Amino acid sequence: DPARVRVTGPPQGGEGRKMLHSLISTARGWVGITCSDRGVRRLNLPVLDEKEALALLGVRNATGLHKGDDIGSLRRQVSDYFNGKGAGFDCKLDLSGSTPFQRKVWKATMEIPYGQVRSYKWVAEKIGKPSACRAVGHALAANPLPAVIPCHRVIRSDGKPGGFGGRAGNVQTKLMMLSLEGYRLRP
Repeated sequence: DPARVRVTGPPQGGEGRKMLHSLISTARGWVGITCSDRGVRRLNLPVLDEKEALALLGVRNATGLHKGDDIGSLRRQVSDYFNGKGAGFDCKLDLSGSTPFQRKVWKATMEIPYGQVRSYKWVAEKIGKPSACRAVGHALAANPLPAVIPCHRVIRSDGKPGGFGGRAGNVQTKLMMLSLEGYRLRP
């Protein structure tokens, strides 16, 4: 299963939680990750500049980065994915601060197999809200873990890519990720 993740629920207080930040150099650029004691909290898509990746993490300089074994496996998985060698992630997710609706949308999205796509309508129907296609799009735009929660695999019903905004990136990034997985949108 390409998305073997264990999701932790809403926070129980959450203040004072220790955050670990890490940068990974990939063939596509620098990827930043933030982890809490509950799991992966944020993943930024590749950017060309290391300083931009640090800024996206909210870290001022590289001396605050973590490279320990406790996130080493995730670092390898992220590197493999963006180097075109990996098919999935095996990690705990910390989705603190998300809504129940967002978690339903993200859970359904994680069921889309590697290298395949589904429509916003499919996701809306999967969560039992068939008329909520636009709300599904908003939830996907708020995805803090693109690639791990594969929002890039959700496209419009007419076969066009649709949006890929918010924290996720832009449509070109979406197309690049689908291409990494061997999927080509029809022209």
